[in-house]
Amino acid sequence: MLALFFLAVTVVGALAGATVAAFASAARGAAAVLALLTLLASPALLLGPAQDWWRHRRGRRGR
Repeated sequence: MLALFFLAVTVVGALAGATVAAFASAARGAAAVLALLTLLASPALLLGPAQDWWRHRRGRRGR
């Protein structure tokens, strides 16, 4: 579950960095598209912690 979280952090960070680089190089259209992609990828940051919370919420069931 931590791997999913770190993967999401990497993707969102790379998109954010590419957005800043595109904006700094005056490619405003590309920066706008990359910013939208960053916003669309942001909910993935909740996937790992939500799965971890769900696993601990259910508890351990004995057989």
